[in-house]
Amino acid sequence: MREEIKKIEKMGRMPNESLNDDASIDKQIEQYDELLQSIVKPISLQEGEVLIKIFPENSFYDLQWTLLHLVESLFGKIDNNKYQDLIKNCPSVEWKETLNVRLNNVMDKI
Repeated sequence: MREEIKKIEKMGRMPNESLNDDASIDKQIEQYDELLQSIVKPISLQEGEVLIKIFPENSFYDLQWTLLHLVESLFGKIDNNKYQDLIKNCPSVEWKETLNVRLNNVMDKI
């Protein structure tokens, strides 16, 4: 597993973005952003299992989209059933639904 993903795993799940966030959140945003941006796609299933668990409940300064694109890089690289099982492990109802909708849209085109 890549060092960047190990570091993200240690940071834990992204918190929800809040109107009450102050400047202290900037460092955390920067850390997640730098680590996520440094990951070259595709990722491995093991890495996907780590990343799927850090989705925020709703949003975290648009970094959830970078996370989604990394997870989606597994589609077509692993068995579809394993990909669907991976999505089931997403702790966010909203992002689990988004991943499933996007998967279904792709499957409808195949």
